[in-house]
Amino acid sequence: MNEDKIILTLQKLSKIKEELKEVKKELKQEEKITDEEYETMKKTAKELHGQLKDFEENWKRELLNDEAYQKLRELKIQKEEEVAEEIAKLYQLVEKLPPKMWETKIETEEGQIRLQIQPEMKVYLNGKEEKRRA
Repeated sequence: MNEDKIILTLQKLSKIKEELKEVKKELKQEEKITDEEYETMKKTAKELHGQLKDFEENWKRELLNDEAYQKLRELKIQKEEEVAEEIAKLYQLVEKLPPKMWETKIETEEGQIRLQIQPEMKVYLNGKEEKRRA
């Protein structure tokens, strides 16, 4: 008895899914824009997008030849490495702490930093987790 109801329900579900598929197909046809003005605007937008990409690529190529830009890129990489080294030191120091919650506030030139250390070796600066870096 119950199996028969399950079978009937599955058959009905299959039929409804098929009908839904047809309705979606018809909706897609109705929603398709066939206006010539739309097609022209679409082509124009595509061409403008291509021009933007070309402009950006030329700009980046010019920047690569700029000495000041290269120095900034090198400085960025250097600072990122320094940040990674300091975070590694921070985690080494945190490992020496007893496994309990610890929180403090630190004054820096940029303002106050709230430091939280969780027992599971998670460090939070101003509520944002500071990930361990390799």
